[in-house]
Amino acid sequence: MASSMRSLLSDYSQYVESFRLFLENSTEHQCMLEFIEKKLPGIISSIGNEKSAVNILSVGGGSGEIDLQILSKVQAKHPGVTINNEVIEPSSEQILSYKVQDPEQKAWL
Repeated sequence: MASSMRSLLSDYSQYVESFRLFLENSTEHQCMLEFIEKKLPGIISSIGNEKSAVNILSVGGGSGEIDLQILSKVQAKHPGVTINNEVIEPSSEQILSYKVQDPEQKAWL
């Protein structure tokens, strides 16, 4: 039996609306911000030491608001270290938004 559900990737406005409703009804972003402030500093203190580059992979990075906060914490902890950030995001529109925020971003679609 074929599914009557359409892929959200075929309708960007529906994708955005679905994600907006998800954020409105979840604590995902609040949990991520709490993680960034409370847990991430301890984690990033051990990465990047004596390295010339740090590689970060973002899966489902969306438009990058959370990722850029994480990247700024890593950069602040390890100034001068190159940060290579790769993004896997199914929405090409979200990738474009991500690139507007971080033009140096490499993106995987």
